[in-house]
Amino acid sequence: MELKKTKQPIMGIAALLIILYHLFPVSRSSDVVSGVIRFIVMTGYIGVDIFFFMTGYMAYYSDTSNYFSYIKRKFLHIYPIFIFCCILYVIMGKLSITKAVLTVFGIEFILNGGGSMIWFIPAIMAFYLAVPFYLKLVRKMNNIKLLIISLVIWSGIMLALENFTENHSLNIFLCRLPIIFLGLCLAGYEGKWKLNVKAGVGVVLLVVGIALNYNFGYMIKLGFPISDIFYVTAIPYVMGIVLCADVLFAKLKSYIFSALGKVSLELYCLQMVFGSLIFGRAIRYVNSSLVAFFIVFAIIFILSKLIHTDNKGEFSFTKR
Repeated sequence: MELKKTKQPIMGIAALLIILYHLFPVSRSSDVVSGVIRFIVMTGYIGVDIFFFMTGYMAYYSDTSNYFSYIKRKFLHIYPIFIFCCILYVIMGKLSITKAVLTVFGIEFILNGGGSMIWFIPAIMAFYLAVPFYLKLVRKMNNIKLLIISLVIWSGIMLALENFTENHSLNIFLCRLPIIFLGLCLAGYEGKWKLNVKAGVGVVLLVVGIALNYNFGYMIKLGFPISDIFYVTAIPYVMGIVLCADVLFAKLKSYIFSALGKVSLELYCLQMVFGSLIFGRAIRYVNSSLVAFFIVFAIIFILSKLIHTDNKGEFSFTKR
């Protein structure tokens, strides 16, 4: 894997999938092409899983020698746009000031999980708070061994929570911890995979992953023995996309996906705030849901470029 080199266009794929999932008008036609598009759009939530994998992967290379300096750096990378979006929600009347404060401090996320506004940001921040401690274990143990131990502990905790608690809204994040653990593990093998091996494994995982996601994460989403466990069964699909994209982008330049990847954080946040609103206004004038989608996409991309502040051209979630 050479994800340190190809991370930006891969993030672009993730951002595109999330926007498709939230905004793209799905056709109900029964033809094959419409069916394929419908599957891609309705499973576009895996864009978040790609984000999480890449976040874990790049966290492996983070300088965590000074804990508070590391946390401050991460906070300043991802929280300003989050706070800005919360303020916009208050101005738009979609969020009270009290709820906005609770959202910024992550209380809403703890209480409501995926029901919290832009829940992804406080979830990532919670991960960053634990990164320095986890990396100490990584330095002391074999990567594979630590991955297995982490997954065993995770499984025990998740089964306990499933059986002894009623609110499972946090599972939207907790069931993505395995993909983060996997990212932290595989980062130790950066540059050690042969191209043909990487391509072969990527294709196999993609085929298997599509089959698994079609059966357990598409029309019917697996929720046993743990609520939202379908995020775990989606891991082969996610890894297939990542590996195949890594092979492709190592050989070919993709200015479109790189451009999307550069403003992934802003795209994610702004489409949550303005996506549906702009789409509703646009469709009144163009009378075509597909054209309205492209108008929304273009506007959100332009806005994202305008407010993007990282002059070094690195994606905020994965920046070291």
